[in-house]
Amino acid sequence: MHIELFDRMDSTELRYEQLVPLETLIPRDWPELWRELATSHYITLVSAPGSNAVPAEALARLAMALALGIAADHGGTQPYIPVGALLASSSKARRVIELLGQRMAYRDVASETGLTESRVRRIESDWRRQQWSLRQGSLPLD
Repeated sequence: MHIELFDRMDSTELRYEQLVPLETLIPRDWPELWRELATSHYITLVSAPGSNAVPAEALARLAMALALGIAADHGGTQPYIPVGALLASSSKARRVIELLGQRMAYRDVASETGLTESRVRRIESDWRRQQWSLRQGSLPLD
């Protein structure tokens, strides 16, 4: 089964007003990483198809629960999250890389794909990092 990430909003595209439901729930003493995880989950949930039918407060509570779940499962460890694991499978991301390979300007690629210019740059950055990692391989450390 192949799951493709839908067109997820970039954090730079989110207005403060959209974050209010989440921000009001996050305790002041939460570690910064938990805040970042909850925000990432929230952005994904808000971007999901059909999310406009769900109250933002419910999405915010779910995002916080997901962040706490990761903290419970992986707290105290330093998990490695590979860059671009889903990027290669995203048809829109592949289209962005294809158009940039044709030397199109970021603005034109954004217009062609329906993304923001900052999202196009982020996709390119993630793709370059992934390509570098694939070429670099792993170094044997004795």
